[in-house]
Amino acid sequence: MLSHPLIVEAAETLFVPVAIRNNTEGDAEAKVREAFREPAWNNPVVRLLGADGKDLVPRLADEWSLAQLADGMVQARRQAKLAVPPWLAALRDEAVARRRGLERAVFAMA
Repeated sequence: MLSHPLIVEAAETLFVPVAIRNNTEGDAEAKVREAFREPAWNNPVVRLLGADGKDLVPRLADEWSLAQLADGMVQARRQAKLAVPPWLAALRDEAVARRRGLERAVFAMA
């Protein structure tokens, strides 16, 4: 999910990505984990924060899917009253549709 080219593009151009290691002790990263009440050695989470450092949407954890992350990015942009690029909205719509299950229809033209 995090390696999808459009997710990478969104993270690099629409957000400020920051990685905090969750398996270190006694350093600046531990202080950040404590500020967000994230335990050490937990599974990775994604937080989409506003300029004030508060979550724009609930933290993304547990379900690791393209649909979840793309939807969170769209919701975060809207919550911050920022434009959502059409390509990000289309990525979210397609990922959500694929998660729900797609059907195929074939139409013939004469």
